Amino acid sequence: MILFYLTAWLFLVFSLNFFILGLLFMYMNYKLLLNWNLLVLNSVDFSMLIYLDWLSLIFIFTVLLISSMIFFYCCEYMSHDYNINRFFYLIFLFVVSMILMIISPSILTIILGWDGLGLISYGLVIYYQSNFSYNSGMLTVLMNRIGDIMIILSISVMFILGSWNFLFYNNFLNYFLFSMIIVASFTKSAQFPFSSWLPAAMAAPTPVSSLVHSSTLVTAGVYMLIRFNNLIYLNDSFLNFIVCIGMLTMMFAGLSALSEYDLKKIIAYSTLSQLGLMMVIYGMKFYVLSFFHLIIHAMFKSMMFMCSGVFIHSLLNYQDIRFMGNLIEFMPLTLMIFMVANFSLCGMPFFSGFYSKDLILEKIFMSSFSMILYLFLLLSTGLTVMYSIRVLYYLSYNNFNFLSFKKITDTKLMNFSMFLLLLNSLMSGYLMNWLIFLNIEEIYLFSMEKIQILVLCVFMVFFFNFLFKLSFKVAFPFYFFGKMWMLYYMNFYLNFYNLSVMKKFYNVIDKGYTTLILEKSLVEFIKKLNLNFRFYSLNLLISLMFSLSYLIVVGLMVF
Repeated sequence: MILFYLTAWLFLVFSLNFFILGLLFMYMNYKLLLNWNLLVLNSVDFSMLIYLDWLSLIFIFTVLLISSMIFFYCCEYMSHDYNINRFFYLIFLFVVSMILMIISPSILTIILGWDGLGLISYGLVIYYQSNFSYNSGMLTVLMNRIGDIMIILSISVMFILGSWNFLFYNNFLNYFLFSMIIVASFTKSAQFPFSSWLPAAMAAPTPVSSLVHSSTLVTAGVYMLIRFNNLIYLNDSFLNFIVCIGMLTMMFAGLSALSEYDLKKIIAYSTLSQLGLMMVIYGMKFYVLSFFHLIIHAMFKSMMFMCSGVFIHSLLNYQDIRFMGNLIEFMPLTLMIFMVANFSLCGMPFFSGFYSKDLILEKIFMSSFSMILYLFLLLSTGLTVMYSIRVLYYLSYNNFNFLSFKKITDTKLMNFSMFLLLLNSLMSGYLMNWLIFLNIEEIYLFSMEKIQILVLCVFMVFFFNFLFKLSFKVAFPFYFFGKMWMLYYMNFYLNFYNLSVMKKFYNVIDKGYTTLILEKSLVEFIKKLNLNFRFYSLNLLISLMFSLSYLIVVGLMVF
């Protein structure tokens, strides 16, 4: 347990240093590139690169701050666990992989952090060893493997182009390369149709959900797109595609959250909705605003997961919100912190989420935006308010529906870590708005458009109350949205048939024709000639000749 305490204080001190350093780099317009050259092959450098600017330093500050709070939180939450040391090392390696991905300007070093994130998140999802955790972990790793393959393919394409350092590219030559980068970011950020792994990953312990699936892993895809912004912004068709996918993700995450009763999955759907909003504003060419919302969202969403962990921990690991209720009597401080996070998520005025979300919506209103997408955006924003009020209703205003003999109280150490994030959630929005955008008001809207968002929020509160009084329960829509628009079944068949085809390909090609032609024919040829090859190099040369001739024949047959 001493490891958690020491690492928490160490990360907290480092995060403050990185925050000060990030502000210095921002105002002095500094950029630092460190290069260690390892090998040169065909004029392509194998280098270890570190790139520091204000974006990367502020993001590292956020990751380290939330990680330090999670380590404090784990001292009490995971104290009963037998494998506490394994959990510590997994979380620690995850933070290291995340920082390695943040500071990498080369696709060759990004893959180290990127694959580290995928591997360790799989280990964390299957931490509680059960069938459900195993299935969730397999879905997570197979979905993310699609993005990993795209990154590996883009490494090959960049090798052909002559450099892995994407910061030095200045023209949009290779559409194939950037389409692979976009698909990789979609898988990591759980955009449609790769969304089903994020709610399934809630099988992990709650501190993992708070750190990994709210503020670091899922935002890695958005962060990588921000890094590629100077190239992706040269093509409008890619931007329109990103906007449409982000809007679709927002829409179906909001509808799915209204049909879900698992507390952690509802918060996962809200994360999915906010990731879609980040993609939308990124596609409108406001990447700094997307990064701003990423930082603010990480603060209050990790706090929301931590509050849900306290509720679940106190209620004998029940996650169904129908078993909760009237928690204001038992856990007033924890529920108050949860309400602050919920209001920030809704974009209520003067909470931290208001400064980023309201600015995003007003920027979109000012832009030339499609009317259909405009209506979708308003509906998705209203759905955010509806599922937030729904969760608060079940937690606070309902009757207490749990077992009567359980003692339920606030916890000291877990509340300490949440309280520090509470201060961030209340003040970081205004503070970061002042620091990044210098508090410059450049929004020009009609008064009706200006108050339209607030009117929509209030209307959706009353609309939800009206539906709840009617007992609005229809079987098929709830089942359809609760299963994420049947994505769970679709992903099973997609993965199953792909893996089946790959298995047949492996057995027929790799273990079949290739082995027959390249190994057995060569051995028979040598036996018939009765040649005794004394030099390994000559043997290798003949093997390469046979391999090359085989590839030429296969290539001619294909083309």
